[in-house]
Amino acid sequence: MSTVQEILTAMDKLTPEELRIVKLGVDSRLSDDDDDDPALLAALKNAIAYADAHPDEARSIDEVRALIPQWISESKSKTRQ
Repeated sequence: MSTVQEILTAMDKLTPEELRIVKLGVDSRLSDDDDDDPALLAALKNAIAYADAHPDEARSIDEVRALIPQWISESKSKTRQ
């Protein structure tokens, strides 16, 4: 089993893309409690239905990644109101 220091040392050798993948993996493990949130599940269902109905509005994964900080900022702004 690896120690935290061993993991951090190994992470220093990763490319930026590999670090993003690790971050997504960590984030998904830390947010498992949100998986049963009815509001989140409903929003995801609506988003999938919209995407299916509007394929011409599709974005590349890089375009989506670039939008994530903006979406997070907007989401946090709405919860503060």
